[in-house]
Amino acid sequence: MSKPLKGIIKLEYKIRVLTGLHIGGSKENVEIGGIDNIVIKVPVLKLDEAIERDVPYIPGSSIKGKMRALLEWVEKPEGSMQVIALTYKGEPCHCGKCKVCKLFGAHKNAKTEEPVRLRVEDFYPTRETIDMWKRFLDGDFIEVKTENTINRITAKANPRHQERVIPFSEFTGFIKIRVHKEDRKELYDTIIRGIQLLEDDYLGGSGSRGYGKVKFIKEKILWTDYRKQPFEEKIVDENEIANIYGA
Repeated sequence: MSKPLKGIIKLEYKIRVLTGLHIGGSKENVEIGGIDNIVIKVPVLKLDEAIERDVPYIPGSSIKGKMRALLEWVEKPEGSMQVIALTYKGEPCHCGKCKVCKLFGAHKNAKTEEPVRLRVEDFYPTRETIDMWKRFLDGDFIEVKTENTINRITAKANPRHQERVIPFSEFTGFIKIRVHKEDRKELYDTIIRGIQLLEDDYLGGSGSRGYGKVKFIKEKILWTDYRKQPFEEKIVDENEIANIYGA
């Protein structure tokens, strides 16, 4: 049964890159001697009235997908004693009733009536980060890392070139949580747990080779109560989250 929407919590985060970050993009043309693996970029970014082109960013889908994948190794579906990843043999949960389904959606379950509560926006680089890239990367926004695979018999190297966002880069964006009637604070706590799991793992590709270590820095928490008009967004602290869910 549908549940009325009470309001939306917005978590403003800064993501700090601690080791080289590679979230793959696509390219229209493959060039001889070109980069094998490029990072995803936004064609145009307007920041502080300046327009930048081909700027690396962190897609919200990458953050949300990795959070869900990690949470499904610690959360259990409704009525199961095993974690989701084992219950469904690696497939996303589709029970429609557990915390993961309520936040992220029930996978391929058209019958669920639970609204999806989690929204993750794209994260874009700060002005300071773009200035750092221009200063230390000769006007470019990425580094190119060369890696090799070695033939075990001939010892011949097979180099590949991979774009990365350099350490100490910072990106900003929002994680939004829809709060519905009868929701409990455990949903909010699950999102925070997912962020902690992501910090302990990696974001993007090549994590086993040291890529993708990131730190989430919470800048502020905003709450808009849709039961009161006119709608007004206000800053709240962590101690008020329980009251938001309990109100």
